[in-house]
Amino acid sequence: MGRQLIYWLFLGVIGLAVFFVLHSKIAFNAGAPIQLSKSAIEQQTASIAQQLGFSTDSLQMMTKRSQHLNYYKTLKDSADSSLQSTADLNRSGIHLTGWEVNLGTAQDEGDGYSRESNDFLSTLGRLGIRYDQQGNVRRISSYNGNPNPTFVSGDSLFAIANRIVRDVLGYNLQNYRLDYVDVRDTVFTSEPVSKQQPLELSQTRVGNNMVFNWVKSNVSADGPHTMSLEVKPIIRENNTPNMANIRYGVAVEEFKAMDQYEPEALDTPESISTIDLATTFGSLAFLAIIVVFFGIKYINKGQVEWRRALFILVTITLGILGWRVLYLMNTMSGFWNQTSEALFILNNLIFAAILGLYGALAYIGWEAMARNRNEQQLHLLDAYWRKRFFFRETGEGLLRGYAIGGMLLGIFAVALYLAGTVYYQYDSQFGFTEAGMTPKLLTINLAIWVNTCLVVLGHIAVSTGFLQSKINNRWIYYGSGILLLGFLFSGSGMLFELVGAEWYDLIVYTALAVIVLLTFHNSGLVSFAAGWWVFMSILLIMPYWGSQSMNVAYVAWTQFFILGAPLIYGFIAYKYGNSVSEMGGYIPEYQERMANHLRVEKEIEIARESQFKLMPLRPPSAQGIDVYGFFMPSFEVGGDYFDYILGTNSTADSQVLNMTIADVSGKAMKAAMHAVFTSGLLLSRLHKDAPDSILREIAPTLHSRTDRQTFITCIIAQYHFENQILKLANAGHCLPILKRDGKAEFINTPAPKFPLGLRSTVDYQPYELQMQQGDFLLLYSDGLPEAVNPQGERFGFESLLRLVEELDTQQRPSNEIAMDIKRKVQKFSDYQLADDTTIICLKV
Repeated sequence: MGRQLIYWLFLGVIGLAVFFVLHSKIAFNAGAPIQLSKSAIEQQTASIAQQLGFSTDSLQMMTKRSQHLNYYKTLKDSADSSLQSTADLNRSGIHLTGWEVNLGTAQDEGDGYSRESNDFLSTLGRLGIRYDQQGNVRRISSYNGNPNPTFVSGDSLFAIANRIVRDVLGYNLQNYRLDYVDVRDTVFTSEPVSKQQPLELSQTRVGNNMVFNWVKSNVSADGPHTMSLEVKPIIRENNTPNMANIRYGVAVEEFKAMDQYEPEALDTPESISTIDLATTFGSLAFLAIIVVFFGIKYINKGQVEWRRALFILVTITLGILGWRVLYLMNTMSGFWNQTSEALFILNNLIFAAILGLYGALAYIGWEAMARNRNEQQLHLLDAYWRKRFFFRETGEGLLRGYAIGGMLLGIFAVALYLAGTVYYQYDSQFGFTEAGMTPKLLTINLAIWVNTCLVVLGHIAVSTGFLQSKINNRWIYYGSGILLLGFLFSGSGMLFELVGAEWYDLIVYTALAVIVLLTFHNSGLVSFAAGWWVFMSILLIMPYWGSQSMNVAYVAWTQFFILGAPLIYGFIAYKYGNSVSEMGGYIPEYQERMANHLRVEKEIEIARESQFKLMPLRPPSAQGIDVYGFFMPSFEVGGDYFDYILGTNSTADSQVLNMTIADVSGKAMKAAMHAVFTSGLLLSRLHKDAPDSILREIAPTLHSRTDRQTFITCIIAQYHFENQILKLANAGHCLPILKRDGKAEFINTPAPKFPLGLRSTVDYQPYELQMQQGDFLLLYSDGLPEAVNPQGERFGFESLLRLVEELDTQQRPSNEIAMDIKRKVQKFSDYQLADDTTIICLKV
């Protein structure tokens, strides 16, 4: 094992040890593992319900774990620095944790959807019961305005109250004394209470409510400091055919068993400070912006592994939706009608899909940035996507991951201890829900999987990648990254919360961000994801660790076994696995496409350069002429070709200017290849043959080497300097234009004018024209008159004639005339050429 890896493991073990040493001082649930399972609490509730005179068979039950944060804050605010740790408080029986059970009826089909439990329980709720850590009833409350299901019969209210507290709720009244009895306005005349008044009778009640208050007389005995029971006297009449049966009794309105400093409200009022609101929405907004930005950026660039992104999208969506559906089944399903359940599932499907899309975009952005920077462990992740896992690097990555998990736990514990605060379970927006859900191992691991994906990809990978793209200085990057991650963790991403002011969050999470940033860049995504998974797993299962109930403790034991399996696999893979480098490099499909695209672009550029090299770089210079031409392809390469060369035409004293333009049907590479082929045929004869002879001789070759859909128009002109005669031959090309004495006209060349390639034999005819001083000749391809403006109108041949007549062909040189024509056609077509455009301008 490498020395560096040993250092990592050593630091991880130290961090893990520090966490477990400090756990009793930093965890709200320390010293109070869950002793009773949800099913045990519900069985106990059903038993108590029977003793209180009703059955739970006709009622729905919602059971969830409760953490009494307001009580802890009250103790902390009222005590000095000598306040015991949460573990000591929990072991001494302080009511910091427990269970809350709400009983109620199911919705009718016409009832509306209400998302929050407090909302629908205000209508459907019948009774609420709170248990402490040991399973003792600490609170009973009825819902104002809703029918109370409890009824305990008896002739004496005192006897009934004693029986409820002693026999039903299980408190030893020998350790308590009755402090006082609060009679609301009216008392029973049968009891020795001052201000006796006559007994008031009605159909369902006898007198007003009575509140009994007990105070602990034996301070050394276990149990709450005070107890209060409020009952409502009622009469129930059961009529039978033979007689009327009247029963006297009470309904339990409220019961409180409270410690000395315990507040009335155990739960912290749900209020969000301005700082909390700004931190939460600020972090979410930042993450959404950069993840969407980078995701769309690389999608537009085509740098996407769509199968991987789709897998992330689907698994995160299913993970979140599955967890939420299980939450519905374990909590509110019995209360809601089918419409409410369907709306809940639909809302959460949308929510899950949004987070799934967020995760997919985050992965797209990270992978593209990682490939650009050639990050470590990327090749390992590529192997995993190819379903290959057993590598030495996998073992090393897992071992580093467990070391990172231990370091995160250690730093987290130290930061909490130094800040003087504790963390508590808050695994979803619904609070601490995992304890009341089944199957726990599935829901816990769903929560950890989703959290690991979203936090590692979004909070860490993309956000740090964003900073790396903006900051070059290493120290500024690390400083900014630590502050940014501390801010993001404070706003979102954690499956727990901290007790205390908002600045506690910033201090603790900023300290955690130091390890996050350093280990992420020194290990890689695979290792860090494993470390974050270990970190979250241990934090989530600590409330189950140490429970004496096997129905609860199995969760911790099984999850520790799940945590141990990859660790053992890591050691085996590290020792016996092959190197991932032996598998061969992986090239993403989009990189192959990009490479192919770049190769094609390079080849096209080579073809473009080659095509332009076949055409003249500069016009020939000779006494008595001014000639200039250009070629503009509509794509990278085109099907036009032009040339002009000086020759002798087989006589030593007869100098001629040979000019030609060829236009191949079609566009782009196919047309360009035929144009190159045609140029070779033309160049081989252009020096010595007459125009009509050249066309007749190359026609058979082009006919045999082109397909039926391809043809080439071509015009060849020879200007003889000695006698100023222009000889022309035309194979289906645009008619040349001659401007003489300010008047432009088409030169009507003789038939036949079949384009080259259509027939093997064509008897092309020559045409001779006596040129005069001051004449201007324009040879052009059809891209010039067929130019189209944004309105769909063509430039046309008549406009071309007018353009030539408007040009100053007497005073200006041919190159300026050619550029005027070029600018005119470009402006007309909004710089979007419909076809290749080529011209040759000749001034005599």
